[in-house]
This record gives sequence, C-alpha cells and structure tokens, in this order.
Amino acid sequence: MVTEDAARLMGCEGYGIAVGAPADLVLIDAPDPAAAVREIAPVLAGWKAGRQTFERPRARLL
Repeated sequence: MVTEDAARLMGCEGYGIAVGAPADLVLIDAPDPAAAVREIAPVLAGWKAGRQTFERPRARLL
C-alpha cells in the first residue's frame, strides 16, 4: 500500500483495507510501491465505495 504510512503520519484513524471498511482503491501495475510512485505506472482498475468503476486490461503484444 503506497499511502498507508502517509495516512498514519497524518493521524487518519481507521485507514487501510478491512472487512466492512469503505473501499476506495486504485490498482496500479508496478513491481513494488516505490516503483508505483517513481515511474508512470499504468492504472489497471479502480473502485469507489466498494464498486468497481473502471478497468483497463494490461497491454499485450499481438
């Protein structure tokens, strides 16, 4: 999780992934959190309030 430590430093209570928690999530195609921030990593999918709102399949060679 890229923003977990930042949320903790800002004092955000109840932040993280847990059963019953609000689910706003973006899935990024990167080997690790540092690469996701350092590079322009492609976004694969996103969820808002627990519902998937978009999906972009991984690129593939033809």
